[in-house]
Amino acid sequence: MNYDLILEELGEFGAWQIGIALLLWLPASLDGVQILMASMTGVTPNRFRCKVSDHCVDDGQSFPENNSNFYPSIENDEFDYCKYYAPATNVDGTCNFDDTDKSIAYACNSTDDFVYDSFEMDNSFITDFNIVCDRKIFEPAVNSFFMIGLMAGSFGFGVLSDKFGRRHMLLVAILCCAGGSLAGAFMPEYYSYVFFRMIAGAGAEGCFLIPFTLSMEIVGIKEKVSFLPWVSYSTLLANFISIPLAVGESVISALGYAIKDWRTLQWVSSLVCLACAAIWFFIPESPRWLISTGKLDTARSVVEKASKRNKVVVSKYLLSAGNPEPEAQLQDGNVQADQPAKEDGQYSLSDLFHPSVRFISLTMFVCWPVITLLYYGISLSVDKINLTEDVFLSYILVSLIEIPSYVFLVLTMDIIGRKPLFVFSMLIPGATCLIAAFIDEGLLFTVLVLIGKFCASAAFNITYMYTAELFPTNIRNSAVGICSTMARFGGISAPWIAVYLPSQGSLPGWVAYTVFGGSAVIGGLLALFLPDTIGFPLPDTFEDLEEIKKKSKPMWKLNRATK
Repeated sequence: MNYDLILEELGEFGAWQIGIALLLWLPASLDGVQILMASMTGVTPNRFRCKVSDHCVDDGQSFPENNSNFYPSIENDEFDYCKYYAPATNVDGTCNFDDTDKSIAYACNSTDDFVYDSFEMDNSFITDFNIVCDRKIFEPAVNSFFMIGLMAGSFGFGVLSDKFGRRHMLLVAILCCAGGSLAGAFMPEYYSYVFFRMIAGAGAEGCFLIPFTLSMEIVGIKEKVSFLPWVSYSTLLANFISIPLAVGESVISALGYAIKDWRTLQWVSSLVCLACAAIWFFIPESPRWLISTGKLDTARSVVEKASKRNKVVVSKYLLSAGNPEPEAQLQDGNVQADQPAKEDGQYSLSDLFHPSVRFISLTMFVCWPVITLLYYGISLSVDKINLTEDVFLSYILVSLIEIPSYVFLVLTMDIIGRKPLFVFSMLIPGATCLIAAFIDEGLLFTVLVLIGKFCASAAFNITYMYTAELFPTNIRNSAVGICSTMARFGGISAPWIAVYLPSQGSLPGWVAYTVFGGSAVIGGLLALFLPDTIGFPLPDTFEDLEEIKKKSKPMWKLNRATK
């Protein structure tokens, strides 16, 4: 049974495929919600202080009218809110924060009680867990632990969905994502909170990884979009599956306007995520996966239901376990029916280092973390871009900037090819980051960083699709999952390189963008040696992959590969 031949009669983008593609947008959006969850629930107050009850009666509410009267100043007209001058005592014994003794600066420590000035939220986990001053290191650790969860989810859901199927593991991913986030909303202290952030992160990665793979596997590469005749449906779905991720990031940012209590914001959004589990009742298993794992009876049932939905009739011989009849084979010979001497496509995880794919695997093990470091590193620079004074609106805009990059990919990927776009989506932001590292913040800096974010978003999307097209069906999700696991090393390091170490004076300001830019350039140069997969069906075996290597188009040509 050959799914590409079945698609010749079933159709690549009928009502059946459209319905599945739209349903898969729901779990894909959960990844975006969780990516920015901590940014919304962990907003840091602009001003705070520790209680000074040793000096006077502290009402736990008052702040100085002039910061310089109470806080020691540091460079660039900023103040050190972790230190204070002793306030004078009013007649009634209360503190006067604008009349202080500046001869000695006292330091706050983690055992002190803290008072927080009004800010964008009523509270956040920063204020509830007092993640300030000598506990400030725990703030970037929240995102790093979330990345560890993404890493576990990349590997776990990649391997398990190849073993147990896409549909069932998607349900598990949704339950992990929503359940972990929901439990985290009720945790009383920091360590249990970050534990459930890891659980939510693992599920969130599965909520994107599995829909991405499934959306590519239900279509082929021959039929074109009617109003974009050079774009295949495979390209359309593989790129548009990232749109709900950006929408999810925008939605959680918008909810921050309406819900100002961080725990309420988190449990409300988590319940909405949990409701997405209902799609399990409406989506089928991937026919391509069922065929590749020998579950032919189930695959036949899925295809028969799909044919009814698409209002077509699929020939019975195409649904048989044996080879299709000779006349059913494609005339151009590009997609061959299964032959007795051909590999059976049953591979194990160790085959990621098969000679046919070893260099591809190693190259992707470098490019994935580079792209992740670039994407999250630039995203964490939102405070430097200064798009607006509204933190929620800034996050919404920076999230929505990603969508034009996905549209750009749809319009160009089937003309230019995967490889050129993959290479330049790393080289261009590499160059912009290297330039931005050595100029002052301003309009040019903002433009360079936004160009970098545009390209990094495109690179992120190309990476998933390109990787999926370079590995045989039986290890495809495992390959994407393990590459995504490697990517999380870049994600784990991003908050430390981009924010924490420079803010502590551990690194000069130019180092972060130099690391981002230099890494991206290295990744782009390595990608020059990969084959282009444009015009080829998804490989089922290493023989198919070798055919792609031999006949992939040169990087500088715009026409489709000659197969």
